[in-house]
Amino acid sequence: MGISGVSSSGERVSGDGFGNFAGTEDTGAFLQNYEFIRVAGEWKSVPLDPPFSEFFAYQVTSISPDFKVSLWSARTPAQPLLEGLYSGPPTGPLLRIGPGEPPGVVEAALTYVGASDDLSHVLYVDSSQGGGEVSHLWPGDTTALGRLPSLYEYAGTGNTEPRLVGVTNVGTPPNIGASHLISNCGIFLGSRPIGDGYNAVSADGKTIFFTAASASSCEESSGPPVNEIYARVDAAETVPISEPTSNACSKCIPSPKADAQFRGASLDGSRAFFTSEQPLLTGITGAGPYLYEYDFNRSKGKKLTLVSNDNPAGVLVQGVARVSEDGSHVYFVAQGALTGPNREGRSPVAGLPNLYVWTGECGEGSTACESPVERTELVATLSSADREDWGRQDFRPVQATSDGHYLVFQSVADLTSDQEGQQEAGQIFRYDAQAGVLTRVSRGQEGYNNDGNSSVYPAKLPRQGYVISNPVQRSTYLAISEDGSRVFFSSEDALTPQAVSGISNIYEYHEGRVGLISDGSDFASRLPFAGIELIGTDASGLDVFFSSADRLVPQDTDTQTDIYDARIGGGPPPAVNQAPCLGDSCQGGGSVLPTPPMTAPVVGEAQASPQGETVGVRRGTQKRKVKHKPRHKKRKRKAKGGAGKRAIASAGGIR
Repeated sequence: MGISGVSSSGERVSGDGFGNFAGTEDTGAFLQNYEFIRVAGEWKSVPLDPPFSEFFAYQVTSISPDFKVSLWSARTPAQPLLEGLYSGPPTGPLLRIGPGEPPGVVEAALTYVGASDDLSHVLYVDSSQGGGEVSHLWPGDTTALGRLPSLYEYAGTGNTEPRLVGVTNVGTPPNIGASHLISNCGIFLGSRPIGDGYNAVSADGKTIFFTAASASSCEESSGPPVNEIYARVDAAETVPISEPTSNACSKCIPSPKADAQFRGASLDGSRAFFTSEQPLLTGITGAGPYLYEYDFNRSKGKKLTLVSNDNPAGVLVQGVARVSEDGSHVYFVAQGALTGPNREGRSPVAGLPNLYVWTGECGEGSTACESPVERTELVATLSSADREDWGRQDFRPVQATSDGHYLVFQSVADLTSDQEGQQEAGQIFRYDAQAGVLTRVSRGQEGYNNDGNSSVYPAKLPRQGYVISNPVQRSTYLAISEDGSRVFFSSEDALTPQAVSGISNIYEYHEGRVGLISDGSDFASRLPFAGIELIGTDASGLDVFFSSADRLVPQDTDTQTDIYDARIGGGPPPAVNQAPCLGDSCQGGGSVLPTPPMTAPVVGEAQASPQGETVGVRRGTQKRKVKHKPRHKKRKRKAKGGAGKRAIASAGGIR
């Protein structure tokens, strides 16, 4: 089963699979969409299948972070060849947003690329890009034919056509034909062609950041001389970001043009970050690329500022690892030595990939102010092998809390003193920007197994994909709790006595201790398609979702991969399965013994209990005794795991 989203509260999960359960009809070779809802501590499966009489073909495109609204593409029996776009609650009813193809086209023509949190503003591109001379552009769209996307927006429902985003118009054009594109060589959501799309659509959908392709990128002559970044605000005003006007930037100077690369924005759309080799501001002396911020909150003439400190020897920004949702923290990598020693006494090394944090914080918890307090500090000097941490495509093994105060990332570099200076396959680190402290979290439980130092088995973080700016991605594959106290990761290294080395397992770090989440022995993870996968936690860190092929709860009666929720506080106790009536036992005169229940593994602190010790597990309001039965020998010593005891419940699976 594939997971498409986890709600921000952790109470709902969406996914799809070829199996049939939860009362669905046989769908044959078609994927069936499901929503899994926790009700009174138990998970219930709800099929997302509108009535066949209304929609004979359909697909769930996206779902909002609160799971109140879903986005669909569907066809009706009355118009089986025409695709329509719809939105509504996951279980219906659905309202028509607008047509999915221009007049005269009888196939799907739009590809979803992003949306606002409530899915009231939805972004699409022409899905025929790369189709040679065939184009599915709406009449009046002047984008060049071929592989160049045209960016469309639907707002609300009941539309007859979408509207173009990358336009120069002042005010909202009445139709596509009255729009004037900034570039006929393509409009890209976020960066071009594939890269950062992080918060390219603001949470309310009122601000959309896009890149207008240069005129030299196609045979058309209409477009800027280089790739430029703009913001379309309230569908009525287009604001130049990477080449701001003098009213927005009084210290900007004329300089040779260079391509700009969108690197992310704050969730509310008020702050945007981009890189460019163009020295836009006075006083810049070193070689680029440079990292800039455009802040709508600042007053006239002060909206553009330099994030990466200047250095006459070169700034050389390599990329951005993560922008916090509130825009107050930007973690970026540069080869320039941009600061002095950090609070742990480490200094950047010129020519190497130095990870920095820039903070621009406002007082009293505010995220918007005229003059935020700015500071740049070294986090660590990484290895060139860590290039995925700042890669151009935003599918990085790096995550930050929404306020940016904590960052978790992967690295093969020797960054902390507890790594003993040896070659590492890859470790997980957490950085506390308030304290300036870097901690390795993928470590052995109380020093177990060489304290997790391994040149063979890397620790890994789940990756959140912002290549498509899907709002539910923010709460899916989440590796760190909102307060930064809990970090979840996977590793094939045995970090606790219960885990087997060489197979993937899920771990939790909390308050300096590591605990095992999975059962430690899912050998299906050795297959090309691993049985173990970390799907992520909710914001509180109380729930952590993962898949496993092992049978971890009594409800699981097959050997296929299933989705589980390991929760602090747990849920109701599993039901005891009674043995069926077989043979002589059906004749009476004797008692039928119940089948011993399969007890759910206890993870975290309880999982680390010594062999055979009885531990208490809290599921809902009931306290039960669970006997921990290890599958293999363990070291005979008492070890402590992560704080808190977790009980596992099934959230769904393949049937």
